[in-house]
Amino acid sequence: MATYTLAQLAEQVQGVVRGDPELSIATVGGIEEVPAGGLTFAEDARRLHDALASPAAAILTKPNLPLPPDSGKSLLLHPVPRLAWAKILALFSPFQTPAPGVHPTVIMGDDCELGDEVSLMPYVTLGNRVKLGHRVKVYPFCYIGDDTEIGDESIVYPHVTIMPRVQVGKRVIIHPGAVIGGDGYGYVQHDGIHHKIPQIGRVVIEDDVEIGCNTTIDRATTGETRIGKGTKIDNLVQIAHNVQIGEHCLLVSQVGIAGSSTLGRHVILAGQVGVKDHVHIGDQVVVGAQGGVSKNLPSHGVYWGTPAIPHREWLQVLAYLYKLPELAKRVDELEKKARER
Repeated sequence: MATYTLAQLAEQVQGVVRGDPELSIATVGGIEEVPAGGLTFAEDARRLHDALASPAAAILTKPNLPLPPDSGKSLLLHPVPRLAWAKILALFSPFQTPAPGVHPTVIMGDDCELGDEVSLMPYVTLGNRVKLGHRVKVYPFCYIGDDTEIGDESIVYPHVTIMPRVQVGKRVIIHPGAVIGGDGYGYVQHDGIHHKIPQIGRVVIEDDVEIGCNTTIDRATTGETRIGKGTKIDNLVQIAHNVQIGEHCLLVSQVGIAGSSTLGRHVILAGQVGVKDHVHIGDQVVVGAQGGVSKNLPSHGVYWGTPAIPHREWLQVLAYLYKLPELAKRVDELEKKARER
Protein backbone atom coordinates (compact mmCIF):
# COMPACT_ATOMS: atom_id res chain seq x y z
CA MET A 1 0.00 0.00 0.00
CA ALA A 2 1.21 3.49 -0.81
CA THR A 3 2.81 5.77 1.78
CA TYR A 4 2.50 9.57 1.71
CA THR A 5 3.91 12.40 3.75
CA LEU A 6 1.35 14.65 5.41
CA ALA A 7 2.50 17.45 3.06
CA GLN A 8 1.74 15.26 0.03
CA LEU A 9 -1.73 14.51 1.36
CA ALA A 10 -2.30 18.21 1.98
CA GLU A 11 -1.33 18.92 -1.62
CA GLN A 12 -3.78 16.28 -2.86
CA VAL A 13 -6.71 17.87 -1.02
CA GLN A 14 -5.60 21.53 -0.94
CA GLY A 15 -5.30 21.47 2.84
CA VAL A 16 -2.90 22.99 5.36
CA VAL A 17 -0.53 21.11 7.68
CA ARG A 18 -0.08 22.09 11.30
CA GLY A 19 2.73 20.01 12.75
CA ASP A 20 5.25 17.80 10.95
CA PRO A 21 4.77 18.01 7.15
CA GLU A 22 7.23 15.15 6.63
CA LEU A 23 5.27 12.77 8.86
CA SER A 24 4.91 9.48 6.98
CA ILE A 25 1.31 8.17 6.68
CA ALA A 26 1.00 4.55 5.58
CA THR A 27 -2.51 3.83 6.82
CA VAL A 28 -5.80 5.56 7.56
CA GLY A 29 -8.83 4.66 9.66
CA GLY A 30 -11.79 5.85 11.66
CA ILE A 31 -11.24 6.97 15.23
CA GLU A 32 -12.26 3.59 16.65
CA GLU A 33 -9.96 1.50 14.46
CA VAL A 34 -7.08 3.74 13.31
CA PRO A 35 -3.73 2.02 13.99
CA ALA A 36 -0.84 3.73 15.68
CA GLY A 37 0.88 6.16 13.35
CA GLY A 38 -2.10 6.46 11.00
CA LEU A 39 -4.34 9.32 9.92
CA THR A 40 -7.89 9.68 11.22
CA PHE A 41 -10.76 12.11 10.62
CA ALA A 42 -12.85 14.39 12.88
CA GLU A 43 -15.36 16.95 11.65
CA ASP A 44 -16.73 18.30 14.93
CA ALA A 45 -15.43 19.17 18.39
CA ARG A 46 -16.68 15.97 20.04
CA ARG A 47 -15.04 13.72 17.46
CA LEU A 48 -11.86 15.82 17.60
CA HIS A 49 -11.68 15.16 21.34
CA ASP A 50 -11.95 11.42 20.67
CA ALA A 51 -9.37 11.59 17.87
CA LEU A 52 -6.87 13.33 20.13
CA ALA A 53 -7.12 10.33 22.49
CA SER A 54 -6.69 7.79 19.68
CA PRO A 55 -3.39 6.21 18.57
CA ALA A 56 -3.44 8.23 15.34
CA ALA A 57 -0.35 10.27 14.53
CA ALA A 58 -2.33 12.84 12.53
CA ILE A 59 -5.90 14.12 12.35
CA LEU A 60 -7.81 15.57 9.42
CA THR A 61 -10.17 18.24 10.78
CA LYS A 62 -11.59 21.75 10.33
CA PRO A 63 -9.41 24.83 10.92
CA ASN A 64 -12.11 26.63 12.95
CA LEU A 65 -12.42 23.99 15.69
CA PRO A 66 -10.78 24.68 19.07
CA LEU A 67 -7.41 23.04 18.69
CA PRO A 68 -5.00 22.36 21.56
CA PRO A 69 -1.65 24.15 21.26
CA ASP A 70 0.36 20.97 21.68
CA SER A 71 -1.42 17.64 21.47
CA GLY A 72 1.56 15.65 20.20
CA LYS A 73 -0.34 15.03 16.95
CA SER A 74 0.01 16.68 13.57
CA LEU A 75 -3.09 18.15 11.95
CA LEU A 76 -4.27 18.34 8.36
CA LEU A 77 -6.75 21.23 8.18
CA HIS A 78 -9.42 21.51 5.50
CA PRO A 79 -12.65 23.58 5.40
CA VAL A 80 -14.66 20.54 4.24
CA PRO A 81 -12.87 17.64 5.94
CA ARG A 82 -15.39 14.98 4.88
CA LEU A 83 -14.72 15.78 1.21
CA ALA A 84 -10.97 15.72 1.83
CA TRP A 85 -11.36 12.40 3.67
CA ALA A 86 -13.10 10.89 0.63
CA LYS A 87 -10.20 11.92 -1.58
CA ILE A 88 -7.64 10.53 0.85
CA LEU A 89 -9.48 7.20 1.19
CA ALA A 90 -9.28 6.84 -2.59
CA LEU A 91 -5.49 7.10 -2.37
CA PHE A 92 -5.38 4.19 0.09
CA SER A 93 -7.91 1.99 -1.70
CA PRO A 94 -6.85 -1.69 -1.74
CA PHE A 95 -8.85 -2.47 -4.88
CA GLN A 96 -6.92 -3.59 -7.94
CA THR A 97 -6.51 -1.02 -10.67
CA PRO A 98 -6.00 -2.99 -13.89
CA ALA A 99 -3.20 -2.04 -16.19
CA PRO A 100 -4.19 -0.96 -19.72
CA GLY A 101 -4.52 -3.79 -22.18
CA VAL A 102 -6.77 -6.55 -23.49
CA HIS A 103 -6.52 -9.94 -21.79
CA PRO A 104 -6.17 -12.93 -24.17
CA THR A 105 -9.47 -14.41 -22.92
CA VAL A 106 -11.52 -11.39 -24.02
CA ILE A 107 -14.08 -12.12 -26.76
CA MET A 108 -14.65 -9.15 -29.02
CA GLY A 109 -17.23 -8.80 -31.81
CA ASP A 110 -16.85 -7.04 -35.13
CA ASP A 111 -16.02 -3.34 -35.58
CA CYS A 112 -15.38 -2.55 -31.92
CA GLU A 113 -13.56 0.70 -31.10
CA LEU A 114 -11.32 1.01 -28.05
CA GLY A 115 -9.97 4.33 -26.74
CA ASP A 116 -6.51 4.91 -25.32
CA GLU A 117 -5.45 2.96 -22.20
CA VAL A 118 -8.56 0.78 -22.08
CA SER A 119 -8.40 -2.17 -19.66
CA LEU A 120 -10.32 -5.34 -20.52
CA MET A 121 -9.76 -8.01 -17.86
CA PRO A 122 -10.25 -11.79 -18.19
CA TYR A 123 -13.40 -13.25 -19.72
CA VAL A 124 -14.99 -9.99 -20.82
CA THR A 125 -17.32 -10.30 -23.81
CA LEU A 126 -17.98 -7.42 -26.20
CA GLY A 127 -20.69 -7.58 -28.85
CA ASN A 128 -20.48 -5.99 -32.28
CA ARG A 129 -19.76 -2.28 -32.77
CA VAL A 130 -19.08 -1.61 -29.07
CA LYS A 131 -17.30 1.70 -28.44
CA LEU A 132 -15.22 2.23 -25.30
CA GLY A 133 -13.76 5.65 -24.49
CA HIS A 134 -10.32 6.47 -23.13
CA ARG A 135 -9.21 4.78 -19.90
CA VAL A 136 -12.37 2.69 -19.54
CA LYS A 137 -11.88 -0.25 -17.15
CA VAL A 138 -13.95 -3.43 -17.55
CA TYR A 139 -13.45 -6.08 -14.87
CA PRO A 140 -13.78 -9.87 -15.34
CA PHE A 141 -16.91 -11.68 -16.54
CA CYS A 142 -18.73 -8.64 -17.93
CA TYR A 143 -20.97 -8.71 -21.01
CA ILE A 144 -21.40 -5.58 -23.12
CA GLY A 145 -23.95 -5.89 -25.92
CA ASP A 146 -24.02 -4.74 -29.53
CA ASP A 147 -23.88 -1.00 -30.30
CA THR A 148 -23.23 -0.01 -26.70
CA GLU A 149 -21.08 3.06 -26.00
CA ILE A 150 -19.20 3.72 -22.75
CA GLY A 151 -17.60 7.12 -22.13
CA ASP A 152 -14.12 8.04 -20.95
CA GLU A 153 -12.87 6.88 -17.53
CA SER A 154 -15.91 4.79 -16.71
CA ILE A 155 -15.55 1.64 -14.60
CA VAL A 156 -17.54 -1.57 -15.06
CA TYR A 157 -16.97 -3.96 -12.17
CA PRO A 158 -17.23 -7.80 -12.36
CA HIS A 159 -20.34 -9.63 -13.52
CA VAL A 160 -22.08 -6.57 -14.93
CA THR A 161 -24.42 -7.13 -17.88
CA ILE A 162 -24.99 -4.26 -20.30
CA MET A 163 -27.49 -5.17 -22.99
CA PRO A 164 -27.43 -3.86 -26.60
CA ARG A 165 -27.75 -0.17 -27.51
CA VAL A 166 -27.03 1.23 -24.06
CA GLN A 167 -25.29 4.60 -23.87
CA VAL A 168 -23.08 5.16 -20.81
CA GLY A 169 -21.50 8.55 -20.17
CA LYS A 170 -18.12 9.57 -18.80
CA ARG A 171 -16.83 8.68 -15.32
CA VAL A 172 -19.73 6.30 -14.67
CA ILE A 173 -19.22 3.57 -12.06
CA ILE A 174 -21.24 0.36 -12.36
CA HIS A 175 -20.86 -2.05 -9.45
CA PRO A 176 -20.92 -5.88 -9.57
CA GLY A 177 -24.05 -7.68 -10.66
CA ALA A 178 -25.88 -4.69 -12.13
CA VAL A 179 -27.99 -5.27 -15.25
CA ILE A 180 -28.46 -2.32 -17.58
CA GLY A 181 -30.90 -2.52 -20.48
CA GLY A 182 -32.81 -5.67 -19.60
CA ASP A 183 -36.38 -6.00 -20.87
CA GLY A 184 -38.99 -3.66 -19.52
CA TYR A 185 -41.98 -5.38 -17.87
CA GLY A 186 -44.74 -4.96 -20.44
CA TYR A 187 -47.64 -7.28 -21.35
CA VAL A 188 -51.08 -7.04 -22.95
CA GLN A 189 -53.83 -9.42 -21.89
CA HIS A 190 -55.99 -11.06 -24.54
CA ASP A 191 -58.28 -14.06 -24.04
CA GLY A 192 -56.86 -14.60 -20.56
CA ILE A 193 -53.26 -14.82 -21.81
CA HIS A 194 -50.48 -12.30 -21.14
CA HIS A 195 -48.78 -11.42 -24.45
CA LYS A 196 -45.33 -9.85 -24.27
CA ILE A 197 -44.87 -6.28 -25.52
CA PRO A 198 -41.42 -6.13 -27.15
CA GLN A 199 -39.14 -3.60 -25.45
CA ILE A 200 -37.20 -2.03 -28.32
CA GLY A 201 -35.99 1.22 -26.70
CA ARG A 202 -32.67 1.90 -25.01
CA VAL A 203 -31.07 3.13 -21.78
CA VAL A 204 -29.03 6.34 -21.47
CA ILE A 205 -26.77 6.82 -18.45
CA GLU A 206 -25.39 10.36 -18.27
CA ASP A 207 -21.98 11.44 -16.92
CA ASP A 208 -20.84 10.86 -13.32
CA VAL A 209 -23.58 8.38 -12.42
CA GLU A 210 -22.89 5.56 -9.94
CA ILE A 211 -24.96 2.36 -10.04
CA GLY A 212 -24.91 -0.04 -7.08
CA CYS A 213 -24.60 -3.81 -6.89
CA ASN A 214 -27.46 -5.88 -8.35
CA THR A 215 -29.40 -2.82 -9.46
CA THR A 216 -31.49 -3.20 -12.62
CA ILE A 217 -32.33 -0.47 -15.12
CA ASP A 218 -34.75 -1.62 -17.83
CA ARG A 219 -34.67 -0.45 -21.40
CA ALA A 220 -37.63 1.53 -22.72
CA THR A 221 -40.56 0.08 -24.62
CA THR A 222 -39.80 2.73 -27.23
CA GLY A 223 -37.67 5.81 -26.73
CA GLU A 224 -35.35 5.71 -23.73
CA THR A 225 -34.94 5.18 -20.02
CA ARG A 226 -32.64 7.97 -18.81
CA ILE A 227 -30.54 8.44 -15.66
CA GLY A 228 -29.47 12.06 -15.19
CA LYS A 229 -25.98 13.40 -14.64
CA GLY A 230 -24.47 12.90 -11.20
CA THR A 231 -27.23 10.62 -9.88
CA LYS A 232 -26.09 8.01 -7.33
CA ILE A 233 -28.01 4.73 -7.13
CA ASP A 234 -27.58 2.30 -4.23
CA ASN A 235 -27.68 -1.53 -4.33
CA LEU A 236 -30.81 -3.51 -5.22
CA VAL A 237 -32.73 -0.69 -6.92
CA GLN A 238 -35.25 -1.40 -9.69
CA ILE A 239 -35.83 1.25 -12.38
CA ALA A 240 -38.48 0.28 -14.91
CA HIS A 241 -38.92 1.06 -18.60
CA ASN A 242 -39.15 4.68 -19.78
CA VAL A 243 -38.36 6.14 -16.35
CA GLN A 244 -36.67 9.55 -16.49
CA ILE A 245 -34.46 10.48 -13.53
CA GLY A 246 -33.11 14.01 -13.24
CA GLU A 247 -29.63 15.19 -12.35
CA HIS A 248 -27.97 14.60 -8.98
CA CYS A 249 -30.65 12.39 -7.45
CA LEU A 250 -30.02 9.88 -4.64
CA LEU A 251 -31.84 6.52 -4.74
CA VAL A 252 -31.25 4.39 -1.64
CA SER A 253 -31.34 0.59 -1.46
CA GLN A 254 -34.47 -1.32 -2.53
CA VAL A 255 -36.17 1.66 -4.17
CA GLY A 256 -38.55 0.59 -6.94
CA ILE A 257 -39.74 2.98 -9.65
CA ALA A 258 -42.49 1.79 -11.99
CA GLY A 259 -42.68 2.50 -15.71
CA SER A 260 -42.79 5.99 -17.25
CA SER A 261 -42.40 7.85 -13.95
CA THR A 262 -40.22 10.95 -13.87
CA LEU A 263 -38.03 12.47 -11.17
CA GLY A 264 -36.78 16.05 -11.17
CA ARG A 265 -33.37 17.26 -10.04
CA HIS A 266 -31.89 16.55 -6.59
CA VAL A 267 -34.63 14.10 -5.58
CA ILE A 268 -33.88 11.79 -2.63
CA LEU A 269 -35.75 8.49 -2.30
CA ALA A 270 -34.88 6.74 0.98
CA GLY A 271 -34.74 2.98 1.44
CA GLN A 272 -37.62 0.84 0.09
CA VAL A 273 -39.56 3.75 -1.41
CA GLY A 274 -41.98 2.61 -4.10
CA VAL A 275 -43.10 4.88 -6.94
CA LYS A 276 -46.23 4.13 -8.98
CA ASP A 277 -46.14 4.22 -12.80
CA HIS A 278 -46.67 7.51 -14.68
CA VAL A 279 -46.01 9.62 -11.56
CA HIS A 280 -43.97 12.85 -11.56
CA ILE A 281 -41.83 13.87 -8.57
CA GLY A 282 -40.67 17.49 -8.63
CA ASP A 283 -37.22 18.97 -7.98
CA GLN A 284 -35.63 18.72 -4.52
CA VAL A 285 -38.20 16.33 -3.08
CA VAL A 286 -37.33 13.93 -0.25
CA VAL A 287 -39.44 10.78 0.30
CA GLY A 288 -38.80 9.01 3.61
CA ALA A 289 -38.06 5.31 4.02
CA GLN A 290 -40.78 2.87 2.87
CA GLY A 291 -42.84 5.70 1.45
CA GLY A 292 -45.31 4.91 -1.32
CA VAL A 293 -45.69 7.54 -4.04
CA SER A 294 -49.06 7.08 -5.74
CA LYS A 295 -49.58 10.56 -7.22
CA ASN A 296 -47.55 13.53 -8.42
CA LEU A 297 -45.48 15.35 -5.78
CA PRO A 298 -44.71 19.06 -6.26
CA SER A 299 -41.17 20.41 -5.92
CA HIS A 300 -39.42 21.34 -2.68
CA GLY A 301 -41.14 19.05 -0.20
CA VAL A 302 -40.51 16.28 2.31
CA TYR A 303 -42.97 13.38 2.23
CA TRP A 304 -43.53 10.27 4.30
CA GLY A 305 -45.83 7.28 4.54
CA THR A 306 -48.04 5.29 2.15
CA PRO A 307 -49.52 7.01 0.32
CA ALA A 308 -46.81 9.64 0.71
CA ILE A 309 -48.07 12.85 2.32
CA PRO A 310 -46.23 15.95 3.62
CA HIS A 311 -44.01 15.09 6.55
CA ARG A 312 -45.81 17.36 9.02
CA GLU A 313 -49.13 15.67 8.21
CA TRP A 314 -47.51 12.25 8.59
CA LEU A 315 -46.27 13.15 12.07
CA GLN A 316 -49.85 14.06 13.00
CA VAL A 317 -51.08 10.71 11.66
CA LEU A 318 -48.42 8.91 13.70
CA ALA A 319 -49.45 10.76 16.85
CA TYR A 320 -52.99 9.40 16.47
CA LEU A 321 -51.76 5.98 15.37
CA TYR A 322 -49.86 5.45 18.61
CA LYS A 323 -53.02 6.35 20.55
CA LEU A 324 -55.15 3.69 18.83
CA PRO A 325 -54.76 1.01 21.56
CA GLU A 326 -55.89 3.51 24.20
CA LEU A 327 -58.76 4.75 22.00
CA ALA A 328 -59.88 1.15 21.27
CA LYS A 329 -59.94 0.42 24.99
CA ARG A 330 -62.06 3.52 25.63
CA VAL A 331 -64.48 2.55 22.86
CA ASP A 332 -64.85 -0.95 24.36
CA GLU A 333 -65.63 0.59 27.75
CA LEU A 334 -68.20 2.97 26.27
CA GLU A 335 -69.88 0.12 24.37
CA LYS A 336 -70.01 -1.94 27.56
CA LYS A 337 -71.62 0.90 29.48
CA ALA A 338 -74.12 1.44 26.65
CA ARG A 339 -75.15 -2.23 26.77
CA GLU A 340 -75.64 -2.09 30.55
CA ARG A 341 -78.17 0.74 30.34
